[in-house]
Amino acid sequence: MFSLFFLFLLFFSCSSLEKEIDTKLNISSLTKAINQDPKNVDLFLKRVDFNLERSEFESALFDLKQCLSIDSLDPYLHYKIAEVYFELSKQSYSHQRYAILVRNHLNKSIELDDKNYKSHALLGEFYLAWYAVDSSAYQKAFFHLNNSLDLEYNQEEVHKNLGYFFRKTKQYKKAINCFRNSININPTYIEGYIEIGQTYHLQNDTLAIIYYNNALKLEPNNLIVLYNKAMFYQQNKQWNLALEAYGDLHKIDRFHANGHYNLGFIHMELGLHNIATNNFSDAIYTNSNYFQAYYARGSCYETLGNIAQA
Repeated sequence: MFSLFFLFLLFFSCSSLEKEIDTKLNISSLTKAINQDPKNVDLFLKRVDFNLERSEFESALFDLKQCLSIDSLDPYLHYKIAEVYFELSKQSYSHQRYAILVRNHLNKSIELDDKNYKSHALLGEFYLAWYAVDSSAYQKAFFHLNNSLDLEYNQEEVHKNLGYFFRKTKQYKKAINCFRNSININPTYIEGYIEIGQTYHLQNDTLAIIYYNNALKLEPNNLIVLYNKAMFYQQNKQWNLALEAYGDLHKIDRFHANGHYNLGFIHMELGLHNIATNNFSDAIYTNSNYFQAYYARGSCYETLGNIAQA
């Protein structure tokens, strides 16, 4: 058994080493080719794609800047660099200037080619995220997402983002239609099922459970869906179904702090304060800063007459 395990480790180590060598060789060969032909945008873009596959955004950004210095009037290059800035803007260390650069490059891309549906789609997504800074952003998002779909209808993610717009503006029927469009285009697009479920959930409609279950058929271990399903039952005081749903959640993630906390809440509602204290303790064990769980556990001990522990 030991020898088999050793052979597996050796094989895994060799495979990892081979991949690392392949990576270095590919980067080296591309770099060599670029040095021999420094005005060849296609070579730079190959290295960009290579780095993006490995989430090496800064390296990709360097090459895209080189590309734009060669050809500043290529709409695709402006779209591509905006895509990288958008990813960088999501990082915790990001600066607001990245977001401004996303907008500027996408506007330039559309100015150069107003039929570029990808640029419209990304600019629409950008404005959805930009609402906190610019109150007119939602209408701009709607404009660009619609333009993108007029140019190319079969984009499930763009339909989903348009659904976000309608849900944020409380146009729930239109939102659901957009999310349905996304799964009509791609029946395995789990985000579409999740968003329909969440939209029905907001309206306290039991159809939410049907769509959560459809999502779980695609990804049985999806923690977001398992939690949402349990929350729906809890909010509707279907305690037994909620307990079962949280049980399913903890089979996948036994350290899900919110799940343990909510179990404590349910057991408090059922008058089972002894069990509730254990649930809150589990939440605290998972997240020692979960102050709501400390408070709730104290309340349970007070109800049980254990004032010192409370």
